[in-house]
Amino acid sequence: MVDGRTVRSSQEGNRVRWRGEAGFFEIWFLVVFDPSAPRAWWLRYTTFAPAPDQPGAPRATLWAAAFDARATPPTRAGKRILPAADYRTSREGPFAVCLADAEITNASARGTCGRIAWDLRYIPAAHEAARAPGLLHRLPLPTNVSHANDGLRAEGWVALDGVRIALDGAPAVQKHIWGTRRVEDLAWLYCPTFADDAHARLEATWVHVRRDGGPPALTTLWAATRGGVHDRCGLPAVLGNRLERLGPTRLRWTSTGPRQRLVATAWSEPSTLAAWVYRDPSGFDLHVAQSDVASCTLEVETRAHPLAAWRTATRLERHGGAALEFHGPEPLPGVAYIPWDAEALPQA
Repeated sequence: MVDGRTVRSSQEGNRVRWRGEAGFFEIWFLVVFDPSAPRAWWLRYTTFAPAPDQPGAPRATLWAAAFDARATPPTRAGKRILPAADYRTSREGPFAVCLADAEITNASARGTCGRIAWDLRYIPAAHEAARAPGLLHRLPLPTNVSHANDGLRAEGWVALDGVRIALDGAPAVQKHIWGTRRVEDLAWLYCPTFADDAHARLEATWVHVRRDGGPPALTTLWAATRGGVHDRCGLPAVLGNRLERLGPTRLRWTSTGPRQRLVATAWSEPSTLAAWVYRDPSGFDLHVAQSDVASCTLEVETRAHPLAAWRTATRLERHGGAALEFHGPEPLPGVAYIPWDAEALPQA
């Protein structure tokens, strides 16, 4: 229990939900950051079953992207589209999902996807992280998420074009998402560490389920610094949270309380974005672009009383070491997206 919010074990957070029904999607993803360089890797294991009135067969897909802010180009991305027969899992015992020769468990991930390969291990978290009002776990939502493993430290290796990079103590985060309908708009920021505070961490999300009605957008912000944990993800804190769009790839989250304000600003170069078209089981498409070598700042401001001026108590920066995702019906200008039924960008 966290501030009245019930949290599950990380094993339970990752538990497989799809039972073969039509109109369902499921995702497990892992982001791993190199602690010694501005580079990172995004690894995603998924299943997808179209709604009964939609064409196509159920599929499994393995997605991967390698980011290196110093390389040209800075991002390599692709995916492997597999038949549903290549998906294997056991509903008994510890969590494990296999897609052909790739596997993710609650303590490891391995696989190959085009030019990218990986074999990673980590000690799982005892329980999932609480990053939203507890009420959401009790509602029949079309999309569900478990922050199953936060604050991980991974070891093992990743490779691009056969060149291995050994990792030891690499910061990482792993999540599980499932449901019957994808959210239409989403922005996500995750920073595993900051230059001036190696133990600081930041996560912020903005979610709008549907543009044509339904509940209002939900904005959450969570940070840990030397000054303690700043949890602005529960009720009533989320009522004081806002997102500003400062540019096509620049966002600012603000969480305001009576005497403390958190301001998280994040941005990425468009050239560092890996981008894909996602499909909803009902047939509509969404455009998702992510950079795992984005930059961000976190400011913690305080004031003596509700009428006093704000003063900056803490300011942290991270350049080239954060994850930033843009998710919506329209593509970002100038960004090339891998089509839904393709495994790579079309040849120019």
